[in-house]
Amino acid sequence: MSDENELPYDIGLKSKADTEIKSEKQKKSELLSRIDQLQIRATNLSKEKAVQLYHRKGQFREEFQVFEELDIKLEHDRKIEGQLLKQQLQKLRMQVQKFQNNLMEIKPSPAFIDKLRAAMEEIENALNNFKARQRDSFEDLLKEEKVTMNEILAIENKINSWPKGPILSSDSNIGKLITSNETVVPKEVSIFEKFLVRNGGHRGGWDEYDHNIFLRIRKKHKAHQDFLDEALGQIPGKSMEEMQNHEQWYNEYVKLLTNKKSAIEEWKRAKDEEKVEVTAKIDIETKLLAEKEKAKQAILSKKIQEEKEVRSKSLRNWKMKKELEKALEEDRIAKESEEKMKQRQKQRQKQLQVKEQVRKMREQREVEKMETRLREEALRSKNKEKQKLSEDDIARIRDRDQRILATRQHRLKAKELDEIEKMKRLNKIKSQVDIQAARDPKRLLKLTSALQHRQDVKESDTSGRNFAIPHR
Repeated sequence: MSDENELPYDIGLKSKADTEIKSEKQKKSELLSRIDQLQIRATNLSKEKAVQLYHRKGQFREEFQVFEELDIKLEHDRKIEGQLLKQQLQKLRMQVQKFQNNLMEIKPSPAFIDKLRAAMEEIENALNNFKARQRDSFEDLLKEEKVTMNEILAIENKINSWPKGPILSSDSNIGKLITSNETVVPKEVSIFEKFLVRNGGHRGGWDEYDHNIFLRIRKKHKAHQDFLDEALGQIPGKSMEEMQNHEQWYNEYVKLLTNKKSAIEEWKRAKDEEKVEVTAKIDIETKLLAEKEKAKQAILSKKIQEEKEVRSKSLRNWKMKKELEKALEEDRIAKESEEKMKQRQKQRQKQLQVKEQVRKMREQREVEKMETRLREEALRSKNKEKQKLSEDDIARIRDRDQRILATRQHRLKAKELDEIEKMKRLNKIKSQVDIQAARDPKRLLKLTSALQHRQDVKESDTSGRNFAIPHR
């Protein structure tokens, strides 16, 4: 009873173990496929990096040469590390294989069990040490990756924080910029930009805090000269002379800024007028092009229509020619068939005449033979019964022979008359059958008289039919 209870439990354990083995195999296969995909991706990225950064004819070849040397060194270190990993794994594989070979040679003894235990502990220690080293290595790599990503992120933020436009740090740079734009912007704009460069920008060389205080006080006193005293007390580190110079600079700044805005407005107005003129010109050119295109399309359509008419005319002529050829061919075939029919009729009549002549000759020969035989028989009978026959007998025999001969001649004549009558009937039937019908192609699509008659009968039967239930 205990064995029967343990059997399902053993089967359940076995099935559970099989399921775990299958899941482990599936995870292993997924891991290997993932590793292969990552290797392929790493190879592609390495090739793309070599093409983009380390190309010998690249623009930044000298700058990236240091990175190339470092990359080569790291690649060499990776190869050495891979070889060491392969050696360690090979050593572990050999230990496991040796343990399996020992299991194949089981010896039930305490020394053998101790040997197996020692081998298992040695393999377990080797595996644990290998896993620990790999774990430490991966943790170090993750830390380095995190630090590298932080550095890259900081560099990206720094690059994104750089100003988008050109940096006006010196008179030469702004001079170059203005010279390059003099053909585009008005003269007042260039003067204003040069003024800003020579006098310290939009705040006249002052910092933003002092300049804002100066503007607030100036606005408060409505640009009266008394505001300089109040500004001198509220802006530390500035002398009266600096205040006056800044006031002169600001007046010039406002004047040039006003001129710049007016010039820009005038320039925009001129541009708008020019744009309107260009738009009108473009509209006129577009209209002319549209008219030319329309005329071209009309000529092309006319040409296409003419070509179409020519093609249709040639097609009609070709169809008429084909129909004429077909009619001629049908007439020729009809004539040939008629000639053949006449020839066959002539041959038939000739054959009938020949047969009739042969028949007549044959009948004549038969009659002659019959007469000759009768004469011979009569002669023989006459010679034999000359003495016995009387004159009455001779007359009776002669009458009998004449009757037989007349009967045969009558039969032959009746047969000849029947043949003549038969020929007449045949000729009459042929004359009735030989119909000369006019050519009508539409007649092919019409119903025959028999089919039309059947349809009429069906319609009359359907309209006047009384349906009745049959009784059994």
